[in-house]
Amino acid sequence: MNFKRIILFLFLSVISLSCSNKNQLNRSSNTMDGKEGIVSLNSLTADIIHTLAKDKLIGIPGSSILRKNENLKNITTISEGRTPPNIEKIISLNPKLVIGSEGFHDKTLDKLEQLGIGVLSTKVNSWPSLINLIEDISELTNSDSQKVYEKLDSCFIEASPKNKKVVVLVSTKPLLSPNNESWAGSLLEKFNLKNLTADLEGSGRMKGYLNLSPEWLIKEEPDNLILIRFGDEQYNQYNSLPFWKDLKAVKNNNINYFEYYGLINVGSLNSINKTCEKLESL
Repeated sequence: MNFKRIILFLFLSVISLSCSNKNQLNRSSNTMDGKEGIVSLNSLTADIIHTLAKDKLIGIPGSSILRKNENLKNITTISEGRTPPNIEKIISLNPKLVIGSEGFHDKTLDKLEQLGIGVLSTKVNSWPSLINLIEDISELTNSDSQKVYEKLDSCFIEASPKNKKVVVLVSTKPLLSPNNESWAGSLLEKFNLKNLTADLEGSGRMKGYLNLSPEWLIKEEPDNLILIRFGDEQYNQYNSLPFWKDLKAVKNNNINYFEYYGLINVGSLNSINKTCEKLESL
């Protein structure tokens, strides 16, 4: 995967998944009664809604992660890939509520709100913010949130004590790594892993990520390196970096590979649960 695609993946995950709170409910504060439908513009909320009240989910994004779920194949798709949601198709579904990602679906939500359709803007960049989102949707659908938590059972186990210094790398040029303002940083902390970039400051619109220097990596000597899979063999490019073999984690073969969905972008309940299980095993 080339650098531009990596940056785009990260940028979309940062702006669309950052933090959720009760104040965001003021755009649509009523609970969902009866069988009134909800359209979700992102994969995570679609998964949560389907788990809590599947009869209320009437529209989903054309996400690769959702296409793997056979239970969603008969639900109307209102977008494809990174293209904007089809407003006309959304309106035709006559939804009670449309849920989207703050910073990514703002224009769509604003237009739908002007048309009198209820909207909710969400963000998720930490474990507490995910819990808030689950509880918000549970309240809106008048459903038991326990149904969702059962799908996240690996995330609720008591994390074992660890004394490992880790660094997550998501690309080679530049060496991008998440700090504590990111979803990845929050999960590392939850599982007692010392993220060496936690307190380093990001820049620009991607404040949850920062560029590392080879000198910094060699000096800090992380015990484990976590490399992100983007669906291809991009992570093998690290072997060609001139300093790679000088790193302690590489010498000790402490290299761990994680999927993009689950650690960088929350993706779905299943991807989150698998990531939690893997983090605990480190």
